[in-house]
Amino acid sequence: MSNDVVISSGKTVRVGDFDCEVRDADASIVYVDCFTENRLNNSTVCVSLGALHRDAANDPVIDVSTRLRMDLGFAQILHGVLGELITSALKPVDQKPN
Repeated sequence: MSNDVVISSGKTVRVGDFDCEVRDADASIVYVDCFTENRLNNSTVCVSLGALHRDAANDPVIDVSTRLRMDLGFAQILHGVLGELITSALKPVDQKPN
């Protein structure tokens, strides 16, 4: 279920006054659990995420999964969207939505 592609090629997404066609470049779905970079560079937010692999026989290693670069305005939008998703996920099951 969490691997379902919600928006795929040929669909459109409204961005401001424009309808933008979505082109799916077959980006793979990757689960991440580590930051490998988080910094601000001249109003560009730089975030890299990775997946930690650890077992008893080997030293732990983090595979970098993605490197994101975004302007500060989009980072604020992402912050709000993630906040809404997390708030919704943490609501008790019996609580009615607002």
